[in-house]
Amino acid sequence: MVFNSNGKNLLLIGFDPILSQCCLKKLSPFCVIDCCNSMEFLEKLKGNPGAVIYLMDFTRADHLYNVNYIRNKYPNKHFFVLTLTLSIPLLHQSLHIGVDDLFIFPLSNQDQYQLFSTIKNKTSVEFLTVPIENNVDLFCSNIINNDSLNNVLEILERDFCKSPSLLDLSKEVYLSPSRISHLFKDSCGIAYSYYLLFRKLEEGERLLVIGDISITSISYLIGFANPSHFCRSFREHFNITPTSYAEGSTGIEHSDVYLQYQRIRSELFPISAVKSDNQRLQGKRHVL
Repeated sequence: MVFNSNGKNLLLIGFDPILSQCCLKKLSPFCVIDCCNSMEFLEKLKGNPGAVIYLMDFTRADHLYNVNYIRNKYPNKHFFVLTLTLSIPLLHQSLHIGVDDLFIFPLSNQDQYQLFSTIKNKTSVEFLTVPIENNVDLFCSNIINNDSLNNVLEILERDFCKSPSLLDLSKEVYLSPSRISHLFKDSCGIAYSYYLLFRKLEEGERLLVIGDISITSISYLIGFANPSHFCRSFREHFNITPTSYAEGSTGIEHSDVYLQYQRIRSELFPISAVKSDNQRLQGKRHVL
């Protein structure tokens, strides 16, 4: 089975028909797309796509196997993953496998512009005559350009397990607690208390994936007062218990406010930035 072999088409791999249709509708005005809707079809597929996109709903072992398979099948092609959910474990696994970039779907204006710009400028995919700039609204992130908020976020990355209060933060960044609170609501769209809670849950998710730490230990490690609070919060925003998550349950359904948090995290820690940091660190080690 052969698709277009001249390297000018984009290969879209997605096994969920509704998700694939939504993505196809989003991308098809800009370039010619070949679609693959099953693993069996993919295994028989021959040809030379200009770039590859894989769609995934939730982080499961079969998805990670598929991502690894696709990377090996097309080792020299730009490879993007579009996912309904994002986590730090998924980000690191994608980086290890060799994914060029990972985006939350539906795409924000910023992500859409970044994805299309990369495909247009760094792959052989041939774009249609409609100028890409006329179809994508450029988005300038309030978060990335806000130094005060960035300082607060850096402190949170360091100390989130200690549950710093707004008063604690104010002493380090020389802003009033109310000012910090407004910064979060205005720039992130969620309250500080939610961001702190979700950062803990995200770390809890990472530790659950590791699999050799008890839920009780995890709850205290990430700063919850007791395991019950951790389990209750996890279930409220993941729709499953930590135990079910650790056992590989596929019933994950994030709350709307947690999805907003994930978008914030994807802006702060895009996979391309993680790659750049790793390359810079490797360069320093080489010099040393």
